[in-house]
Order: sequence, then C-alpha cells, then structure tokens
Amino acid sequence: MTRKTLLRALVLPTLTALVFLGLWWLWYWQYSQVQADSHRHAENRLALYTSSLQGALERFTYLPGLLAQHPLIHAALREPNDIFLTQANQHLALVAERSGAETIFLMNDQGVTLASSNYELEQSFIGHDYHFRPYFFDAMEDGSGEFFAVGSTTGQPGYFNSHAVTFSDTATAGVLAVKVSLEALQEDWRRANENVILSDANGVVILSSREQWRFGHIDQLSDAALEQINAQRQFLDEPLPLLGRRLPDDTLVMEAQGEDERFLITSSSLSTLGWSMHYLSPVQPLYTSARNMLLAGLITLSALLLLGLWLRERQKRHRMRDAQAQIIQQTNIRLEERVQERTRALEDAQTELVQAGKLAALGTMAAGIAHELNQPLSGIRTYAANGERLLAMGRQEMASDNFQRIQVLSKRLARLIEQLKLFARKGGSLESVDLQASLNFVLELLEERFQQQKVRLERNGAWQQPLLVRGDEVRLEQLLTNLLGNALDALNETPDGVIYLHAEIIPTQVILTIHDNGPGLPPEVIEHMFDPFFTTKPVGEGLGLGLFISYGIVQDLGGKLSAGNQPTGGAWFRLALPHGEETPS
Repeated sequence: MTRKTLLRALVLPTLTALVFLGLWWLWYWQYSQVQADSHRHAENRLALYTSSLQGALERFTYLPGLLAQHPLIHAALREPNDIFLTQANQHLALVAERSGAETIFLMNDQGVTLASSNYELEQSFIGHDYHFRPYFFDAMEDGSGEFFAVGSTTGQPGYFNSHAVTFSDTATAGVLAVKVSLEALQEDWRRANENVILSDANGVVILSSREQWRFGHIDQLSDAALEQINAQRQFLDEPLPLLGRRLPDDTLVMEAQGEDERFLITSSSLSTLGWSMHYLSPVQPLYTSARNMLLAGLITLSALLLLGLWLRERQKRHRMRDAQAQIIQQTNIRLEERVQERTRALEDAQTELVQAGKLAALGTMAAGIAHELNQPLSGIRTYAANGERLLAMGRQEMASDNFQRIQVLSKRLARLIEQLKLFARKGGSLESVDLQASLNFVLELLEERFQQQKVRLERNGAWQQPLLVRGDEVRLEQLLTNLLGNALDALNETPDGVIYLHAEIIPTQVILTIHDNGPGLPPEVIEHMFDPFFTTKPVGEGLGLGLFISYGIVQDLGGKLSAGNQPTGGAWFRLALPHGEETPS
C-alpha cells in the first residue's frame, strides 16, 4: 500500500469522525442555548408571578391586626350577646366587601366562630369549630398565624391570615382571621397558557395553571407530612396523588393533556409558609430545536460538500441568530430595568402612604387635645367673667374664691396634658377615687349651663354614702363631664329638663346610670355613637370625639359603658366601674 493510499484510508475515517463529532457538538450547543434561554424566560416569569402573589397576600396582611383592636370586636368577645354579635357581623361584612376579602371571622379562645362576614349565607362560619387549624393555634400562641387550606365549611380553598385579639387586663381572648381567595390569580395563570404551579412546604400543589395538577404532589409525601395534613384537615378528602417522577437530570415527567410530558423545572422559594413557585418548561420543544439545528447542520454540510457558496449562507444564518440572541438579551435587560423602575415607584408610593398615615394620626391627636381642653377652658372663662363682675361690685372675697377656682382648673389643664399619652397607650396607676367628689367638681364646672337651661338634677338615695371606684381623678372627671355635657345638649330644646343620677353598689362594681327626659337617641345614632368623629351636631359645634374618648377611658379603667333609650322617653348612659376596695381583674 502506497503512502498516498494510506493517507486516503486514514483521512476518510478521520473526516467521518470529525463530521459526527461536529454534528453532535452542534446538537449539544443548540440544546444548551435554548435551555439557557428557557431558563432565563422561566426566571423572569417566576419573578413576575411571585411578585403578583406576594402583592395579593400582602394586601391583606394588615387587616387582621387592625380589626383585632376594634372596640366592637372586643365587646363581642367580652359579652357575646345578640346585640354585640349582630353589630360585629355587620361590621365584618362591610369590611370584607370594601377590602375584597372572601371572609372575615372572629373565633373565641376555643376556636368556635362567634361572628363572620358571611353570616347571612347558608355556609356561614358561625358556630363552627376551627381549633385544629394552624392559623388558630399559631395566633393563640404567637399572636399571628397564616395557613392555606380547603375550607372545611365551604369546600373552597383559600389563604388564611389571623391575629390574636387581646385585652389589656387578660390573656388572649380570641382570634380574628381573614380568608383570601387566590382563584383569580390562578385564572390569570391559565389564561397565560403557561405551566405554573405553587406548592406548599410538603410539596403539595395548592395553585396550578392546569386544574388536573392541583392538590397533587410532585415529590413523595412522607408519613409525617400525611399525618400532619390529615390532622389539620388541610385538603379535606382530596386524594393527593403523585403527579410525576424526577429523572436523574432533574427534569420532571408529569401527565399533561392525557399523556406523559417531560419538563424542565425552575423554582423560586417564597417566605410565606415555606411555599415554592415552579415554572415548567416543556423539554420537547428544546429537543425539537436541537434536532432542527442538527438537520440544518446536515443540510449545511451537504451544501458545503456540493458547493462552497453554501458556506456564506451558513455564516449569514449564524449572524442572524446572533443578532436575534442579542435582541432577546437586550429585551430582557429592558424588562429587568422596567421591573426595577416599577419597584422603586412602589417603594416611593409606600413612603408617601406612611407619611400620609402619620399626618392623619397627628390630626386625630390634635382633635382629641382640642376636645379634652375645651371643658376646663370653658370653666376658666366662666369663673374669670364672674370674678370680674364681683370685683366691679366690690366683693373681693367672692372674687378671690373664683380666682382660686381658676387656679384649680389651670392645674387640671396641666394634668390633662400630662395624661394625653393615655390616647397612645393603655394603662396607668389606679387608686380608690370618690365618685361623689368627682361629680361635685364636674357639677361646679357645669353649674352655669344647668342654670341657663333651667335643668333640674335629681339623685337617688345611694348618693348619701361614699361611692369609691378604681380609677384616677382626671380621667373620671373627663368621663363625667362628657356624659353630663351630652345630657345637657340633649335637653337644649326640652322645657323643664331633668337629669337623673341613679347610683347602685354591687359586690364588685359601682353602677351609675345617667338618664334625661329629652327626645332620646335615634337607632342609627346608637349604632355609631362610640365611633370616632361621629356627631349629630352642626359643623363647627362638635368634633365627635367625646363619647369615643369616654368609651376608651372606661375600658382603660376596667369598666363598661353602654347606652340606650328609656321606655318612657329620653336617653340613658350606664357606667359600670370596679369597686374602689377591690382590684380589677
């Protein structure tokens, strides 16, 4: 065999091997490219879907904690009678309608629902026991909780966010929970025609763009996880089937459209309950693209063998693909920049909302200060005017008495200013206070109004003995001034007005009832009379804070304040305070 023949014999196998090696590399390179593009696309879509999910959840994060502080919720837990529970049901229904929450409900410390926004529906939560749900016992133990489950009453899945309801003088009294439906978010995924699933910490699919995948699991469930799910009745009677299997290359084989399909899975972890968002990219299009590239390489190679001009065409196609890849990359960069700009805009908006909230709180505090200082200032003006007239008449001793009373009221103003922090937090030192002495002081302040309106004051026989209550003088005087002032306002148009003061001592409380013979209170006023800034007076004559402040003072003192109408006419306010000789519970 000549050397030339030997070279030819070696060149052909070598070229064949190089061709096969080149074709394999071409296939692998194309597969790697489209896989990387698919991964980038999946990460971008995951960022978008994760952001929308977090936004949907965080929209209601504040709501349970805010409602848990509402006086009506506290009243419904303290005294779950028909009046408070009806008012609580109506209030929760109104908040649910305005906020977009599916259901808002209040449970006692045993997990039994007392009030719910869906109280009028056939599948109302009222009376149902949810003590086995994590959102209940987490809130009881840690103050708040969250959970995703299929509702045991309605059979509809949802995200539950809860907050403990606590009183200043007791342990946790109950839990207020908000159920949020995520079905609209899931519908958006389906309309986008993409493969998106959201799994919980156990790997169970709780949301999916494909209905047949929901409430299955993508990894084998452990016995402990199944036991926990069944104990919490998280998915009721759902069978929780295994949706697919993972291959050694970390791809996932799942049933889709009646047959098994292989997917690349890109995942993103969420802070909520250990959830994970997954974007599934079908592998078949990647193989199709790589196969197409292989065919293109074969055609190109055949063309190169037939005609050298095909090389130029092949290079042209490469340039076009590079340009397209660059366009896609630039598009992704611009999309990322837009996401960052939108994020900055949202952060700016959040800052503005926080500032607006601070201004609103400042306005409320200013209104409260103005209301509380008004009564002592009115007394100072009255005593100053009387003192001026007495000096003009030459009655210096009587004028001196008026000026001493002005000094007392000035000291009281200073004490009021020191006590303004009670509007920001509850508590403070309490002592035994003589209710009769506080009443006499308030009657001195209001003496001129009683005389001008010709209103008569009547008391029952209990006022002939000491009436000691637990409290402090300033807040007790504020409370009596507001209640008697409201009674005088109600008698403005009533001739021969009378205010009755009925005191009663029981083993643990002193009960004071103030009622008048005025026109009484309309039902719609009774419903909202303890709300802040609610008033029936003309603009400029009242802030609507008196009864709201009175209600808060009574709660701080461990008592109860209620109102209604007399059967014979006129309104009544009933004040129950702990006896001064006993420590409030």
